[in-house]
Amino acid sequence: MDRDRIKASKRSGQSLVETALVLPLLLLLLMGIIDFGLLFNSYLVVSKASREGARHAVTGDTDAQIRAAVCSAASALDLARMDITISPDNGEGRSTGDSVTVTVKYEYSMVTPIIGAFFPDTFDIESSTTMRCE
Repeated sequence: MDRDRIKASKRSGQSLVETALVLPLLLLLLMGIIDFGLLFNSYLVVSKASREGARHAVTGDTDAQIRAAVCSAASALDLARMDITISPDNGEGRSTGDSVTVTVKYEYSMVTPIIGAFFPDTFDIESSTTMRCE
């Protein structure tokens, strides 16, 4: 009976060592999946905000209304890190048949510090949409 007890204790020690070796790699993989998922989500939000701004621009809205529409579409993001460019701006005038481009830039920083150590401090996410005025 003592032999069975010794074998069982050796097996549980082996499991503990294997877990200690594999767990950091699994946690690193999980954090990477979370960070890149959030990065991709931010890209999709920026892209949608750019399209929404261009849609408002071609219907004759002012630059302030376009910026408000972009900020509303990107409300899930930190708006202080967002830069919105409208070309041509309302001062130059937009008439039927002209093209309007709305560009949205966003500075994304990684959420988990371990993954952030492997990559630059911020990623610039940019989306540009061009539509023709109605």
